[in-house]
Amino acid sequence: MFVVERRMPNVSTADLVMLQEAPRFVCARPPPRGDRVRCLGSTFLPGQARLLTLFEAESAEAVRRVNENVHTHFVSLEPAIRIDPVDALEE
Repeated sequence: MFVVERRMPNVSTADLVMLQEAPRFVCARPPPRGDRVRCLGSTFLPGQARLLTLFEAESAEAVRRVNENVHTHFVSLEPAIRIDPVDALEE
């Protein structure tokens, strides 16, 4: 898993919708090198103007290629570890 961060000051709701759909569209196309990438969703932090998008892929390079095809500058691409919530009711 990987997280891509974009800084989005003064972003509109329409821009956020586009920025959510663009990576999904690029990921849906057949990968040129066989590297499958899935866009799992995004979180926007309005106070910091940060858009964080989570991807599932075998390599950072595959995620980089997807995000370069989105044509919106990103400031970082980092490996991520998903931590699912523990169901407190399970016993």
